Amino acid sequence: MISSILLGVLCLIVVLAVIGAVGFVVALKMGVIVHQATKPTHLDTSNYTLDQGREVRPEEEKRARLPQDDA
Repeated sequence: MISSILLGVLCLIVVLAVIGAVGFVVALKMGVIVHQATKPTHLDTSNYTLDQGREVRPEEEKRARLPQDDA
């Protein structure tokens, strides 16, 4: 009788320990995700001029808008 109660208490302790460990791992992973999400994005501070660009012709602009066929 007492051994079955002790076995039940031991099982309950093990179950609670497993739930606590899983909760800790999930909280840790969520913390890492939030930390990575709050990092600032890369800001390009290079100096660009209009001379570095190129003229886009209307044909090229239309071609860029159309979906490409992978046939």
